[in-house]
Amino acid sequence: MLRKITGLALALLLSLLFTAAAFAADEEKKASEWGTVTGQARLYYFTQRNKTTGDDFDNIKESFALGGWLKYETPWLMDHFGGGAALYGTMPITGELNQRKQGGTGLLDPANNEGFAVLGEAYLKARYSETEARVWRQRLETPFINSNDSRMLPQSYEAYGFKSSDIDTVQASLYWVDKEKARDSEVFEPMTKMAGLDGTDGGVLMAGVDWTPVDDYPTRFWNYYAPDLDNTFFTELKYLFGDPQGVAYELLFQGVDQRSVGEQRAGNYSTGEAGLMGTLKYAGISLNVGGSIVDDSYGIRNSWGNYPFFNNLMSYAFNRAGEKTLLLGVGYDFSRVGFKGFKADIKAGFGDTPDSGRNASPDRNEYDLNTYYDFDGELKGLSLLGRFSYQDADGDLGGKDGFQVRLRLQYNFQLL
Repeated sequence: MLRKITGLALALLLSLLFTAAAFAADEEKKASEWGTVTGQARLYYFTQRNKTTGDDFDNIKESFALGGWLKYETPWLMDHFGGGAALYGTMPITGELNQRKQGGTGLLDPANNEGFAVLGEAYLKARYSETEARVWRQRLETPFINSNDSRMLPQSYEAYGFKSSDIDTVQASLYWVDKEKARDSEVFEPMTKMAGLDGTDGGVLMAGVDWTPVDDYPTRFWNYYAPDLDNTFFTELKYLFGDPQGVAYELLFQGVDQRSVGEQRAGNYSTGEAGLMGTLKYAGISLNVGGSIVDDSYGIRNSWGNYPFFNNLMSYAFNRAGEKTLLLGVGYDFSRVGFKGFKADIKAGFGDTPDSGRNASPDRNEYDLNTYYDFDGELKGLSLLGRFSYQDADGDLGGKDGFQVRLRLQYNFQLL
């Protein structure tokens, strides 16, 4: 009975979602005194295939699904109070591309490659001047706790806190994050359980400052304290210089310090990572060269979101103990030659790890091709994403080669 109710709810959500998308395409909507209704529809194909033995890529994860979200947000009441709610839903497109045993793609329920619907956001908000507080289910976008929105649905959290821009050049945030809904789940679980500690019910105290002391020098300082688990401090320093209309340059430094605290339920560890990347931009071309190194004692735990380092590619995050990584990238904006909205880039990551000792692991390389196209005119809001990754791992230490394909058609719309 529960499965039938869930299926009906999912069918209703998706019907509303795509009906709304079609209606929104008729005309452009402006802000309403009744609030805003926004949505996103996605059609998504994903596969990851790895070798087990021999030359065949016979370990397969694969899904073909459609879904998205529909969100209502109230206007500001008395200029200080409001709220919002969003329904999330995803369902398989039936056929050979959604076999039960080939789940785990992040598009559908990992256990059976089936769909689900969930109230992904439901929050109250209040503001005074440039400070806004939100409580309960919401999306968060910070370095280590974020929506990780690279599949069908975003991650969301049960959290309580505020962000403030009352101080010029500074945005400060303070949140207690209690639970997380993974992008392929309808259940909100305690943060410590999401970090792999079964039977626990702990949260995370998150505080951060995004500060631009002078033009062209944005900085980030974020700390995540999970009682009896660990403390993670992340910093990012960026320097922009050159001529934005000519040759422009960017230097990016990122660093993380992570260590166990309290009862150290995941073990006693202290580790860190540091990386530096340079970018050159000219006439639509961008070139990237970067390198990073992880402390050789332990790898970096990344339990709650998309890993924030520049060397995090489609499959590998390059954050294992003792890992040294070289990143190379090149991209081009084809609007420069008449193909407005079309961009592409190639990235390659080369990871070297210890060959012996307790932290020995296979060296791994990854090669990614990413293409993006944003439609314009009557199809504005529609976009197409294509991504391909090849992973080359050292077989002497148990590494398995693999490849990944992502194809996504997406439509963003607003009704009110």
